[in-house]
Amino acid sequence: MTLPRALSAVAVAALLACAPVARAHDPASFRVMSYNIRVDVASDNPTWSERRPHMAAQIAFLDPDLLGVQEAQPHQVAFLAEQLPAHDHYGLGRDDGRVGESAALFWKRDRYERLRAETLWCSPTPDRPSKGWDAAYPRTITRVLLRDRRDGRLLDVRNTHFDHVGVVAREQCAALIVAMEPVEVDGGRADIVLMGDFNTGPGTPPYERIVASGLRDARAASPIAFGPAGTFNAFDIANDNEGVAIDHIFVGPGFHVERFAVPTDSFGGRVISDHFPVVADLTQGF
Repeated sequence: MTLPRALSAVAVAALLACAPVARAHDPASFRVMSYNIRVDVASDNPTWSERRPHMAAQIAFLDPDLLGVQEAQPHQVAFLAEQLPAHDHYGLGRDDGRVGESAALFWKRDRYERLRAETLWCSPTPDRPSKGWDAAYPRTITRVLLRDRRDGRLLDVRNTHFDHVGVVAREQCAALIVAMEPVEVDGGRADIVLMGDFNTGPGTPPYERIVASGLRDARAASPIAFGPAGTFNAFDIANDNEGVAIDHIFVGPGFHVERFAVPTDSFGGRVISDHFPVVADLTQGF
């Protein structure tokens, strides 16, 4: 590990370590984490079996209230569920609604009550397993409506993984997300949190379509933004994708972003996934 990277990982940990204590006094504050955990591939270095205990420790330390993962195969979701006993989760396999990678969502059970959950496919037929436009693979949007048990506030949480090949597919998936009708329950409207691996960065049509809808990039909105600019590392701790972030957290107008970070934790000089996670502390109700 080079010295600048080592300092980044330690400093991110120091920056975020105190946040769960600070948030405990504000019932409207919570932490969101989005993580492309990398599908289990036997030829990867490091392998999933080598990576997973470090990932579990990293997630436990950061202690997210909401966690969205991408490229998660069923056995990977099952492992994370075992490591996160305080969390419930939902997500369907992209291939047929059962098998395949998912964009699963986890949330703290004692904090949130699940009201609704659905999976949409990024295609002209989003209500059923399908592949759309020029995408290489089926892609999904996982959507969960949560009610905060502390104050009754509603969250419309969306987690997605845009296609890595299909330019049109990424644009159309962004259009599908922003076209989703706002959710209202008992006269209250849910605030939107959108996260995922979008395989595209600021200034591109999909990204600009999302921010034009009124959602804000949590990194850009945060008074504190720490870590490398890029989020894809290709299992190289010195790589930050030429400074281009492709993993994002977007928030609706009902939030104040307290801080944002891209943790770069490693073990033996090896990173935990081929993407760095992104983490944002939010306060709802502003």
